This record gives sequence, structure tokens and C-alpha cells, in this order.
Amino acid sequence: MSIPFEKLTPSKLSKVAIVPQVLDNQWVPREILTDMIKNGKGLEEIRSKREKYILKEWRRALIYAEQVVVNRAFIFNNGIIVDDYDDAENRRHFKDLLGTQVIVPYLYTEDTPDQKPVFQIEDHLWDSWMDIVKDTEMSCVRLDWGEQKDDFDRLAKVFHNYVKTLDAPNQPEFLAAHFDVPKEELDTFKSKIYEVVDFATQIGRNGKYVTRNDLYGKFISAPGTAISEGKYNSEPYTDVIKQILDLKYNVNLPDALGRYALTPEDSHPRSALGDLQGVIESRSITEKNINEIVYALQRLAFDQIAQGLYLKSLGALSLGDVVKIRDTPEWRQYNSAMKSLLKNPLDFSDRSAKLYSKFEKLNERITRLRIENTKAAWEPWIKFLITVGSGSLVLWLNPADPSDKFITTTVASAVSTGVTPFLMRMSISALTNTNADLDISLDFMRGNIQNGRDTWNEMLGQLSTKKGFKKLEKSLSEILDSNQNHPEGTSS
Repeated sequence: MSIPFEKLTPSKLSKVAIVPQVLDNQWVPREILTDMIKNGKGLEEIRSKREKYILKEWRRALIYAEQVVVNRAFIFNNGIIVDDYDDAENRRHFKDLLGTQVIVPYLYTEDTPDQKPVFQIEDHLWDSWMDIVKDTEMSCVRLDWGEQKDDFDRLAKVFHNYVKTLDAPNQPEFLAAHFDVPKEELDTFKSKIYEVVDFATQIGRNGKYVTRNDLYGKFISAPGTAISEGKYNSEPYTDVIKQILDLKYNVNLPDALGRYALTPEDSHPRSALGDLQGVIESRSITEKNINEIVYALQRLAFDQIAQGLYLKSLGALSLGDVVKIRDTPEWRQYNSAMKSLLKNPLDFSDRSAKLYSKFEKLNERITRLRIENTKAAWEPWIKFLITVGSGSLVLWLNPADPSDKFITTTVASAVSTGVTPFLMRMSISALTNTNADLDISLDFMRGNIQNGRDTWNEMLGQLSTKKGFKKLEKSLSEILDSNQNHPEGTSS
């Protein structure tokens, strides 16, 4: 059987399309990963805990993203997604999301959405998917609808080359700083990095590209276990190497599509990879731009917005709730504000404030929709992450009190003096992981700056010495891992 469907190429996707990392069958939150390695647990043993994260992140993607690209295989082998169309009522909503291009299946090698996969799949799962396919006018995306070999080779090469350059000058220091490796352990961490690089180099000499499965088999999986079991060895830095490999593996497709990776709660952002040079957009960031950015950050203020009650977990929302939410004026206004910010990043001071306001109103609507559910106070802050080469600057701003501003920095090594990658990310998020399920976050400004070190020093000097910003006494990771409602700081 072959069904009619619209064939999309990457350029036809929404500019705010995302690919959620949480659907990766090896993804595990950092806190759970630590427990798994310490106690020798596999994916099956932590399934219920992991599924709570997956459901929450899946709902977050469907609510806060205009379009969600999903590998077709996940649609019928991920239990959380299958649950969204396992009965007549849910099936109707799922079809609606497919038919309106909210969910866009990504076809890897398949030519049509009804082409049976080469891997083993249970009959009832395939039959359920076919019930969806047979009378839904959906759209699917591929990198190319002709020969894809060159595209696949490019994806494999990007991953392979990244692994091979983990030992590039200052890169181990960058990764150690961003993946929370203590400074006193840097030398032993470097030794592990060198092992990984040597392994990838050897595979490359044999005319092949190293894959994530190759690296899992050598460095991650427990001896004598299948990769699919998700049992990980207890060697030093297994958790860090796994997180690095998983993050790079999962940003590869959205990078190739020219869209965004949605990294989950309790996971590192894509900027932690230190590979921004490879995904830079053609955006001019000049000395004048930098001055405008610094000035805008200094004067950034938000209207006083009353604190509200918010759902404690997006996992409490049904698929029907998602469809209703996306059909509200609040959702349309929020989505418009998000696109406006991404289209005009240098005007972020004004547009980010508008986005926050629309985000607030959308969440009030969500609360009214499901007021009978468990509610919790949520104190959202604005976070700006600015990365200049190996340096990262994080600013926290309290919309309820514009004078409440905090600053922290991470510098793995001296920022280079020449042309340097520049990234700016805005997040609306809680300060604690426990209430982080209403977060939104996108990289909205990426490019090159001519003299990275001068830019870094200028930004850091101006922002850290201006009245109002306070230096954090604790690192960002310690704040996020704490249960405080407010960061502790001292005036600079």
C-alpha cells in the first residue's frame, strides 16, 4: 500500500521547528544516570522514572514548539508516543497534530510513512500505526527525496570528526568545565578523552566512520551486555563521555535540518559541546552589534508581572489538552512572539520582554484549562547564556523585580584572539530542576565575532562592573541542583 502525503524538504519546515532529544532510546536524565552507574541498573529497571521525564518533555515540545520533527521509528517504538494514539479519542487528536504539520515524521531511509521498517516490530504496534496512516493526510520530511547517501555520509562524518577533535587545543578543558569535571581531575579526564579519540582515529584509518554504537561498545556499555539494555560500566567518566556522545548524536539531525535541538530537563545544552563553529549561521555580528547587545542587557527590564499558579507537571496534560491549548489566542500570540524574536535577534531587549509576557499568559491559560490538577508556585526567571569561544557568561534576571540580576561565568581556557564563534541563548526557566517543566529555550543568535578575546573582556567588564548585577557565589550547576527559590549572591 502506498498512501498520499506531502514530501517536505528541510527548507519547508517551520523556522521554529524542533527535534526533541528526549525520544532517543538511550537518553537518561543526569540524576538517574548517576544512580544507574552506581547501582548497576539498566534502562528497564529505571523505565517508570524515565518515562515521567519523557512524557513531560514530549508535552513541552508539543506545546511550546510550532513544529516537532520526530523520527518515524519513535512513533511506533516509543511507549509514550504510542499511548497518545492507542484509543479512538487519542487517535483523533494525534491525527489532527499530524494533519496540521505540528508533528512531522522524519523518514530515514523510507520512501513513504507506511513502508514497514527493516527492524523487528510487534504486529499490534505496526497495526496501530497503520490505523493512523491510512486516513491521515500527513507531511513527512527527509534530507533529500532522491539519493541520500551523500547526506548520510555527511552526518556520519560530522559525528566522526567531532569525536576525533575532542583532544583539540583547549577542547578537553572546555568539556571539563561544561560537564562539571573537577579541575583537579583534568589530567585524568584528558587521558580518557585521548583514549576515545585514538579509538575513533583507528576506525577512521580503516576507511570507516566511528558510530555511537562503536563508542558505546568500547567505552559505555557494561561488559557482556547489549547496548540496547542500557547498562553502563562504572569506569571513571563513563557518565561524562556518554552525555557528550548522546548530545552530539542528537544535535546532528536538527543541525542538518537547519533547525533546533530541544535538549531535555536535567541535560546539558547543545552549546556545551564546543562545536558551534560547525553550525554557525550566516549572521553578521560586528563590534557595533556587541555594543548594542551589552547596552540592551544593561537596561533589560520587564514589567511587573504577578506570580501565578502553574501546573506542577506538563505530564498532567492530555493530548486533547495540547490540541485545545494550541488553538487559543494565547498560544498564537506566544508563537508569534517567539518567531519575531528569532527573526530579529538584535532587538532582543524589547522582543524578549514581549515573549516573556506572552509565555506568562499562555501558562495562565494552561492553568485555567486544568485547574483541578495539582498546582505549584512557579517562579520563572529569564536566563541569557552568551558563549564566546571557550567562555560562557550566564545572566539571571527576575521579571518580577528588574533590579534582581545575577551573573556567573565559565572560562575553560583563554578565549581566542581571532575569529571566534558567538552564541546567545534565552531561556525562561525556574531556578530548580523540580519546577523546570515549563521551560522554553532556544539559541536565537549565532555567528562569528572578529576578535573573540577583546569581545569577551569587553562584555564581561561592562556587565560585571555595572551597578545592579551580582556575582553568584555558587556555580550555575550547583544552583540548578539545589532546591533554593533564589540564587545567593554578592553585589559586584
